[in-house]
Amino acid sequence: MNPRITKLKEERARLAQRRESIDVRIQKLDEQITKLENTDIIGIVRETGVTIDELAGIMKTLENNPAASVPEDFNETEERTLEEE
Repeated sequence: MNPRITKLKEERARLAQRRESIDVRIQKLDEQITKLENTDIIGIVRETGVTIDELAGIMKTLENNPAASVPEDFNETEERTLEEE
């Protein structure tokens, strides 16, 4: 067999192995990012005093109409939270 072919196949195998390890690292980083984002979201929800039902309502409204304004119930909750501080 042509020695250049063997050399190219070896290089290809090394690169494929590197790609696999990079893909695994990217997946781990994506998982870490998601966990941190989820922690931030939970913190924001707790800070604002929004209940799970209110949050679900807001998300449903935005899902159905992304340009929708924030529901009145949420504004009242926000005002209560600010007054309590």
